[in-house]
Formats: sequence, structure tokens, C-alpha cells
Amino acid sequence: MTAFTFLSEHLLITLFVVAIFAGFIDAISGGGGLISLPAMLLLGIPPSLALGTNRLQASIGEATSFATYLRHGQLDRELVIGGMLFTALGALAGTGVALIASHALLDTLIPFLMLAILLYTLFSKKLRQDLPARKVMPTPVYLVAFGLLIGFYNGFFGPGTGALWVFSLLILQGMSIKHASMTSKPLNLTGNVVSLAFFMAAGSVNYAIGLAMGAGQILGAYLGSHLVMRNGSSIVRPLFIVVTGIMTARMFYQNL
Repeated sequence: MTAFTFLSEHLLITLFVVAIFAGFIDAISGGGGLISLPAMLLLGIPPSLALGTNRLQASIGEATSFATYLRHGQLDRELVIGGMLFTALGALAGTGVALIASHALLDTLIPFLMLAILLYTLFSKKLRQDLPARKVMPTPVYLVAFGLLIGFYNGFFGPGTGALWVFSLLILQGMSIKHASMTSKPLNLTGNVVSLAFFMAAGSVNYAIGLAMGAGQILGAYLGSHLVMRNGSSIVRPLFIVVTGIMTARMFYQNL
């Protein structure tokens, strides 16, 4: 299956609809890949091609959410620009290391980290009541340290990156879960674009599928991002819990 292989209209329409739902979920809480990637694999797209194509369509959706939040003045531009810069550097390093190193240790550790994030989100009084919090780490230090760290993780391994961004912004920058979710979009997008460039160079992207799903992502992300701006934490927190719970269970299951 090459980059522009002819595909049936039914397949493209099915994946377009899947991407609408994935983009909607991803704009609110992250985790749209839990929907889009299994759908591609189920429909017979080879895993190596599905991974690269998933990065393409997800990047289109995240760019839509980013543009929506930016246009409505919902983002701290200085934080976002600094975060994107260091995330790109980290993702470049992580993707390079991924080509030569095993991620067996992360396979074991990350499910437990995701479980900790899930439990905190479930039981934190601050998140239940959307209480303000003080900033624990100066923003410049945070951007350098966590831009490089989470960017590296995104390039090297990837699953749960959005949740890591949201959690670190909540804990270290004192953001509400709504603001953290919105701010995570351009940061996650940056790591995905860097990784996508490697997949494209390797010929591991099907552009027909990626663009069809990207169109669905635009629609889903537009709807989801507007819902976040209207409803805030009342929609973000419960969906974040559900998506993180599913992702955590899936990671533990894969490690059995």
C-alpha cells in the first residue's frame, strides 16, 4: 500500500467518520489515537503505515484545535512558543534515539505513571472543584525541562503524551484542567509533527487516508474545541478520566 494507493470510497468515508469522532475526543481530553489507530488496523492498513498516517491526521486535528484556541485568545502565546521550541528539540532527540534503542523499560513504567495520573484526577479536590493553584515551577524552567523531557518521550515512545502535558501543566503551572487541556494541544502537535517528518521520510504515510481522515479531524476538532471553551472543566475532567482510564488499562493489558 503506497502513499497514494487507490482506495475504495467506502474505506475513506468510514475513516472520515472515525476521524470526526477521534478529533472531537482529542480536542477535549486527548486520546483520539485510541480511536483512529485501532480503526485503521481493523480495516487492514499495515501497522507501520498506520502509525505514520495516524500522526498525519492527528496533527491536522491538533492544528485545528490550536488555531481555534489561539483565535479566541485562550492561550498564553509566550508559554506556547517557548514550549513548542523545546518540545521540538526534545522530540528530535527522542526520535533519533528511538531508531537505535529499545523502549522496553518505558513499556513497563509508563502504565504505572498513567495510573497515578488517573488516580490524581479522580480524587483531587482541586480538580473536582476547579480550585485555583499556585505555580510550583517558574515558567521558563518548566518550558526548558518539560519541553525537552516530554518532547523526547513523544519522539521516543509516544503513548499518553497528551496526558503527561495536561498533568504537568496542572501540577507545576497551577492551571485549571480546561486551560491545561487547551495549552497541551500546540505542545503535543509539535512533537507529532517532528515524528511525522521521520515517517514521511521513510515512506510510511498514506496521504489519501491521512488527508481524508484529516478532513474529519478538522470537523471533530472544531466541534470539540468550541465545546471546551463553552463548558470548561465540566466536560474536560470526566472525559479526561475516561480516556486516561482506557489508555491505562490498554497499556497494562499489552504488558501481560
